[in-house]
Amino acid sequence: MRVESGHGTTIWRVDRWDEDQTAWVRRRTGLVAPTGADFLRLGVRPYSTTEVHGNLITNAGWTRLMNLLTGGSGQALDATHTRIGVGNGTAAESYTDTDLAGGSKWFQPVSAAGTLGTRTLTFTATFGASDGNFAWNEFGIDVTSGTASAGATVGALLFNRKAGINQGTKASGQTWTATATITWT
Repeated sequence: MRVESGHGTTIWRVDRWDEDQTAWVRRRTGLVAPTGADFLRLGVRPYSTTEVHGNLITNAGWTRLMNLLTGGSGQALDATHTRIGVGNGTAAESYTDTDLAGGSKWFQPVSAAGTLGTRTLTFTATFGASDGNFAWNEFGIDVTSGTASAGATVGALLFNRKAGINQGTKASGQTWTATATITWT
């Protein structure tokens, strides 16, 4: 007997640029909030890059997927309505999660529409000098009902969550870019 299953897993990558690198790119480009792409375009490599594997798609996330697959209603995960969130929470993830668990959290709009590949969907968000300056212990992707803007409140639904990531503490003045690549199997 053949058992079939499907799941989505995420590789979360964090690229980090320190305060001096951020200041240099700001001076060079004139941008107040340079993105990861701006650093890379200028040949400024991150001082650190890490990857975390795994996530849990929440009940709300699965419901949204099923609604979209069957022609039901619901906002798609697009550049206008999708954000990557980080928090300092350490509680294990659960299918019933509706928000990140931490007392400190920050959701940043993704920089472009999700990049589609074979069975993959990739989102990237840049956390600028004053965004998300606390210990990064959890990640999540949320979907907003209106136009996505940065903030500490979860949107209409939390799509997925990964806890126990221990990425260190982002300091004021630094720029960190979080990339989530979801693979469906």
